[in-house]
Amino acid sequence: MSLVPLTTEDKRRRIAVLIAELTDPKVFCKWPESQLQHSLVELKTLARDPAGCEKVYEKQGIQMLMNHAGIGNAIRKDQRQLFPDDGVACEALTCLANMFLNYEPSRENALELRLLDRICGLANLADCSSRCHFLVARILFLLTVQRPRLIRNAVDSLGFNNRVADILNVQLANVEHSTHSSPSGPPSLFTPIQVLSEAFKAAYNATGEYRTARKISRLSPTETLFRSSSSSSVMSAKDAQEDSSPAEATQITRDEPESFIGLLRPAVATVLRLPMDMTTMSVPPPHSNAIAVLLCYSPHDFAGDFFPSSQTLALTRKLISICDHCLRLLSLNDELNPQGSSSGTGSQADSRGFILPFTTFNQNVAPSLLPLLWLLVSISRAHIPSRLEMRNHWFPENRDRSQAPETMDTPGGRMVFILAQPMPTPLSHSVGNLLYNLWNNDVSQLVNEIGYGNAAGYLYHRGITYSAENSEKHTDTTGRSSINSTSQPPSRGSRSSTLASMSVNPITGRTEDPIPMGSTNQDPSKEWNTMTEEEKEQEAEKLMVLFDRLHRTGVVEFEHPMAKAVREGKFEEE
Repeated sequence: MSLVPLTTEDKRRRIAVLIAELTDPKVFCKWPESQLQHSLVELKTLARDPAGCEKVYEKQGIQMLMNHAGIGNAIRKDQRQLFPDDGVACEALTCLANMFLNYEPSRENALELRLLDRICGLANLADCSSRCHFLVARILFLLTVQRPRLIRNAVDSLGFNNRVADILNVQLANVEHSTHSSPSGPPSLFTPIQVLSEAFKAAYNATGEYRTARKISRLSPTETLFRSSSSSSVMSAKDAQEDSSPAEATQITRDEPESFIGLLRPAVATVLRLPMDMTTMSVPPPHSNAIAVLLCYSPHDFAGDFFPSSQTLALTRKLISICDHCLRLLSLNDELNPQGSSSGTGSQADSRGFILPFTTFNQNVAPSLLPLLWLLVSISRAHIPSRLEMRNHWFPENRDRSQAPETMDTPGGRMVFILAQPMPTPLSHSVGNLLYNLWNNDVSQLVNEIGYGNAAGYLYHRGITYSAENSEKHTDTTGRSSINSTSQPPSRGSRSSTLASMSVNPITGRTEDPIPMGSTNQDPSKEWNTMTEEEKEQEAEKLMVLFDRLHRTGVVEFEHPMAKAVREGKFEEE
C-alpha cells in the first residue's frame, strides 16, 4: 500500500492542528513523552518543504518550539539557563535548525524572540550530548551569518565565543579519546568531526565579522547600504589582485576581547592534531573550516599560538603538507591532454591518486585551497622562519634548474604552472602573491627563480615593473638571486660548482650553458646553420609559446603582418 502525498492545503491544515496541540499545555501535558516526541518528528518531517508551513515560521510556532526545547522562558539574573538535553528538547531544536536553513526570514522572528540570548546563556552546554552540540552550533551559525552588528553584540554582551569554545573543546577531547580507545556501542549519528565542522562555521561568523562591524559603523549611511558582508568562500577578482589577502584588513588582533583566544586555540589544535582525510579532492572539514578561522587572526599579534617556542614551525609545516596534498591533484599535461588524466568525477589515474586538468582543478579544488594560500601569505609576512621554511620546501637549492620550473613534477612546480596560466584567476593571483612574498616582494628574485615568462601575467595585473638592470644588481656569482639583508637572514649557501658555471635564463627560469668568453660578437647565423632541423623547430616553438603567453596576458600586443595588411587594404589577391 503506497502512501498518498499530502497536498499543500492538507499539509497546512495538519501543521495548524499540530501547532495548536503542541502550544496548549492542557493537551500535550497529558501525552506520554513518546507521543510528544512523535508529534515533533511529524512536524519536522512536514516542514522540510517550506510550502504550506507558514504557521511554523510565525512567532507563535517558533515560541512553541523554544518552549519544548526548554529555552522559551526568560530567567532571572541569579538563575542558570539549563538545557534539558532529552529527546523532546533535541527534536524541538532540530525543527528550529531546519526552519532557519530552509526559510531565512524565520531567523528574524527568532531573534526578536531572543533565541540567540537564550542559547548563549546555556550554563550546562559543555555537558550536553553531541547531538545537542551539533544543533546549537548550526543554529548559532544560521542566526548570525552575514550579520556583523549582531555578531558584535553577541560577542561583547552574550558570551557567544564562550559557548562556541565550549563545543569545540569538548568535541576535540572526544576525537582524541576515540582515537585512543576502541568504540563501544552503536555509532553516533553526530560524530565529533561533524560537530567540529559545524562549530567552526559559527566560530568563523564571530572571527570574520566582528571587526567588519566596527569598519561598517564608520561608513556613511549610503556606503553602509551598498556594502556587502564578507564570506568565507567567495572572492572577487579585484580582491584576488590585491597585495594582501582579503581577510587581512579585518584580522583579529590583541585589541579584541580575550574570548577570541578560546576560538583560536581549538582551530590550531584541529589543524595540528586531527588526522586529515587524504583521499578527498580538496581540504575537507573540519580542517577547511579551522583554516578559515585561523585566517581571521593576525599571526603577528598571536605569535605565541601560531609559532610556540616548543614547536615554532609545527603549524607552518602542517599547512605546507595540506597545500602539497591539494597541489598533487593537478595535472601538468593540459596542453597534451586537454581532458586531463581523469574526469571531474574522480577516476583514479595513477599511484598518486586523482589527477585533474587545470580547469577541473580550478573548479573543484581551488575553493578550499584559496583560504589556505591566503593564510600562508599572512604567516610568511609575520614570521621570517616560516617564510624560509616554505621557500626551502617548495624551491630547494638542489632542485633541477635545467628543467623549466612550470614543468617540474613537484608542488613548487605546480605553483609555477598555476601562475603561468594564460587567463588570470583568483587561484593564480593568490599563488603569485605567495611566491612574490617568499622572495621578499623583490621582483628580480622572483624572476630569477621562476622566469619572467611565468611571472609576466601576474606582474602585469599587479602593475609591477621589471627591468633586466635590476635583475643584474640582485644576482650573485652563483646565478641565484642574493637575499636582501634588511628583509631576512643571509641565503642558505652557495650552489654547487656545476650550477655556478651555469647562468639562469631570465625568461624561462632555466639554467643554460654560458656563452664562451670572447664569443659575444659571434655571428648568430653560424650557430643557426649548425643546428639540426629538429633543434630549429624546438627553438621556434619556444618563441611561439613565449609570444603567445605574453600576448594572452596583455604584456605585448602584436598582429601578423599579412593579417594587418589585409585589414588595412594594403594587400590584394590576384
